[in-house]
Amino acid sequence: MDFGRFTTEQTTGKQLPQEWTDNLMQTLNEAYADEIEAKNSFFDIYGEIYDQEFVVIASLMHQADLGIAPVSVFISHDVLADQKHFRSVLKSLVDLMGLIFDDVFTKPDWSEYNANWTENKFKGNNFFYKITRENVSLTLQAEEILKKGETF
Repeated sequence: MDFGRFTTEQTTGKQLPQEWTDNLMQTLNEAYADEIEAKNSFFDIYGEIYDQEFVVIASLMHQADLGIAPVSVFISHDVLADQKHFRSVLKSLVDLMGLIFDDVFTKPDWSEYNANWTENKFKGNNFFYKITRENVSLTLQAEEILKKGETF
């Protein structure tokens, strides 16, 4: 499944290191502990690296009912060859994601979904983001079922 902003002509993505996505999930769950407890929610994190970009997705999921549509923030950035700059961009990506979720949590009637990729210059980097109701976990499960050719 391609979650990036480019067409499916790019090769299949490789998952971002589990350690990094786990750290992001822990960071978001700790930073927003009061908010997610009040909403009976948790963060689910997913990330892929493609030929041209890497994508990080944070979904705010309902704890008791996974059928409730989440708030999913997709953030994309062009691939970087320089490892040092890549780490810096990842830190900025976490900060940008925090700003977006700050907005989600501080506005009780927040509903600013945007399924189209939008460019945003943040801390000297060009990021692209979109905010949807997509349940990435269910999308991935459906993709696996289709790959296996199973029917219901």
